[in-house]
Amino acid sequence: MEMHSLYFVGYALMFTVGGIVLSKALYVRKKKEGIPINYKLVKVIFGLALVMWTGAAFSGVYYTSSSSSMAIAGLFVGIILSIFFGWQINAVIKKIQADEETIEQLATHDALTGLWNRRVFHKTLKKEIDNSITVKTPLSLLMFDIDNLCEINEKYGYEPGDLILRRFAKVVSGFVRPGDLVCRFRSKEVAIILPGLDVLAAQGFANNLKAEIAAQTFDASEGEKVSIFVTEGVVEYSDQTSSEPAFVEAGEKAMFAAVDARLNLDKAAA
Repeated sequence: MEMHSLYFVGYALMFTVGGIVLSKALYVRKKKEGIPINYKLVKVIFGLALVMWTGAAFSGVYYTSSSSSMAIAGLFVGIILSIFFGWQINAVIKKIQADEETIEQLATHDALTGLWNRRVFHKTLKKEIDNSITVKTPLSLLMFDIDNLCEINEKYGYEPGDLILRRFAKVVSGFVRPGDLVCRFRSKEVAIILPGLDVLAAQGFANNLKAEIAAQTFDASEGEKVSIFVTEGVVEYSDQTSSEPAFVEAGEKAMFAAVDARLNLDKAAA
């Protein structure tokens, strides 16, 4: 009994430790390089470990030279160990999956607003440019600056300003079409990829979005409410913006030009 059980226990320990080490290595690689975790391999290794622990339990019955009560006790202990390690293995896999979801969220979304980040923005824009060229459909880019975010932060503080920005992001996300992508481009700049819209349709979309934003009020402090105003720039993909960086640069230039025009009007009105 002892030798057979020791064989099973040895293999069980080898697969258990190997599964833990492998899981840790895959998790670190996912965190550093973004390579997906191979859950099938992890489950196979831990599954073999569970089989070995079960084998160790049953070997105590079939190969024992002790009394039947000792054999039953050995089986019982083996089953308890098998259940315990099975529970531990399942907990490890669930922890890795939960951490992977958190890592994926942090890697693809802006931590404050929950909008897509610039990494996803550039990747998606390249894909939409390729699709626009292949299918020969228009593609537009809307970029806008939040005019009064700095004033809100100065007057009410950054914590209320962050809460307002989060709700503002929800308003924008709820307004766009299912195929559009909303990204927090910089601290107070937002970019929206608009597949299938030419520049005129995109400008109409931008005007409607501005009206929707202006119609909203946001809680600031002690029941006081504020409104948010934005200035937009809209460009369409064309021969003049034949690369993804050039397309983004054109969108930023259009937005900055609109911001300058607004500031000049404000100065003239004052």
